[in-house]
Amino acid sequence: MTTTTIDARDIMVTRELKVSTPDLGWLAAGMLAAAAEGEVYGVRQHAHIVAEGLTAIAESTDGYRLHQMHLSLREPVERIEAVIPRDVLVWAKRNVRTFKPKRDSLIEPVASLLLAVPAIQDENSIAGWVSAIYREWDDDTAPSARFDAPLVKDAYPHVERIIDQARAAEPTMPHPIQLAFIADAQNLETTFTDPPVIQFTAGPKGKPGPALLDFWESGNLRATALIQPSSGDGGDE
Repeated sequence: MTTTTIDARDIMVTRELKVSTPDLGWLAAGMLAAAAEGEVYGVRQHAHIVAEGLTAIAESTDGYRLHQMHLSLREPVERIEAVIPRDVLVWAKRNVRTFKPKRDSLIEPVASLLLAVPAIQDENSIAGWVSAIYREWDDDTAPSARFDAPLVKDAYPHVERIIDQARAAEPTMPHPIQLAFIADAQNLETTFTDPPVIQFTAGPKGKPGPALLDFWESGNLRATALIQPSSGDGGDE
């Protein structure tokens, strides 16, 4: 009699985050707008995502600004967390128009992020894989376009507390912020979001804190941008 040993780290857990095609393109554009550019910045050139139930929350930051986006999923999923590589976001942004809705058609294109991660994760396990998929309609046999890539193993900074601190901070008088960062925040808009209001906040010891922009859609928070104050001499503090 022979005994087969299975390493639990080899068992993969797969979750498919189904969204509308415009939402995946919106997510990619919004994440890329705030992500750092270049390998020298490590994990901050990528994006972080957590999904559970019918909601996914994604974040990206280059250290000077932060974008957080809320996605409504078409089907509930068990909790999963991953760092999405930049290449996947670039592909998803460029290929969002691969399949276009047909006039008077009962079907519409759909999109998904397919995440596969080890059931047990430790320093010796692989990060897993991600696939960005556009389908002409919601069926595995439908014509599709797909991009596969390994997930990023590095841990992403805990940015949620930064947003919480900004929301809890005292409001303050306007202070200089980078105009280019405000322009990039346009990627967080959707066709249905209300125009955001810039909320200037106070930092520690009376110094200027980050500017907060919330993007609301029919009473639901879709996205948030945090922009660190500018030094006023063309650089950031």
